Amino acid sequence: MNRKRIRRLLAASMLGLFLLVAMLGGGQAVWAHSGTSLAYSDIRMGDEAVNYDLRIDMYDLRVAAAPNDPDVGDFSPEALQKFVKVHKDDVEAYLLGKIHLYADSLPLKGALLSLEATEALDQPYAEAKLRFSLPDKPEHFVLDYQAVYDDVDQLHLSYVTVALKEDGSDKQSYVLNYNNREVELGRISLLRAVKQFFILGIEHLITGYDHILFVLSLLIGARSIKQILGVVTAFTAAHTVTLLLAGFGVINLPGKLVESVIALSIIYVALNSILNKNASKHNLFLAFGFGLIHGCGFAATLSEMRLDGGQMAASLLTFNVGIEFGQLMIVLLLYPVIHYARRVRWTMPAMSATISVFGLIWLIQRAFL
Repeated sequence: MNRKRIRRLLAASMLGLFLLVAMLGGGQAVWAHSGTSLAYSDIRMGDEAVNYDLRIDMYDLRVAAAPNDPDVGDFSPEALQKFVKVHKDDVEAYLLGKIHLYADSLPLKGALLSLEATEALDQPYAEAKLRFSLPDKPEHFVLDYQAVYDDVDQLHLSYVTVALKEDGSDKQSYVLNYNNREVELGRISLLRAVKQFFILGIEHLITGYDHILFVLSLLIGARSIKQILGVVTAFTAAHTVTLLLAGFGVINLPGKLVESVIALSIIYVALNSILNKNASKHNLFLAFGFGLIHGCGFAATLSEMRLDGGQMAASLLTFNVGIEFGQLMIVLLLYPVIHYARRVRWTMPAMSATISVFGLIWLIQRAFL
């Protein structure tokens, strides 16, 4: 064997020894990920909450939740304890942004209760205890699990166990992968869907201050019961059309655009009632035109839900009926106030100016901030 070959073999041996020491040296667990990307989800359905115990590969979680952490490659016990302490908020934001639970189509609000560094299969794992508030025992339950797949590893596997009773009994098990990321249990009844989405529609309108101010602006511009019935009917017809189209996915406008135009509609209709002496003649067209955009705004609420396909039409229709019922309540409450306030000359211009200011604030927030 010539000297050059001997030197090459020695160099290769030294390089291999150096790499081995670098991976194992000093008891410092600085090692590459083994390629086994796993997570274990234990879900228990309670009367008031869903308790979600997630054990997930520490490497996956660190790269996904805190990719800019300078210690992301350090797996010493000290580094892992530092991670779960310093990056708890990052982990909570990541997990709640990637793991979604739905009860009877409504999204559940979750929180991270605790985060600990553990070990499984001779690898570092993180154990995250999540809790999702549950207003009522659901008939239809969906787990939408999106963690890791698109961030770290497409070969990630998630083993899911769902206990339908709080004592842990009546368990069902699933394996989720890149092409199958959901668990769906049960089916919402027609009666429950009708009741739930009717109430949701009422709540959405009553708590939607921008929609209320728009309706108020229309009422200010109307001069008679006939005109009030006309603008309310036009507004209802318009937002019903776009609500149904958006709900079935026929149209899909950017949320920022929709919300900005809704704010603009409030400004325009409020100022029009002050500056235009013939505002009542144009309010019918304004109610219908801007109502189309408001319908897309109503549909945005439904976009956060997981509607049961079999109850899609019933859910959309009863949600819209709830909106109309809430709208009727608003009109019946506001009309007497406006009727008597007209007796004071400056009241209507002052109300319209105040409404336009609110609309301007919302427009700036939605379009530019």
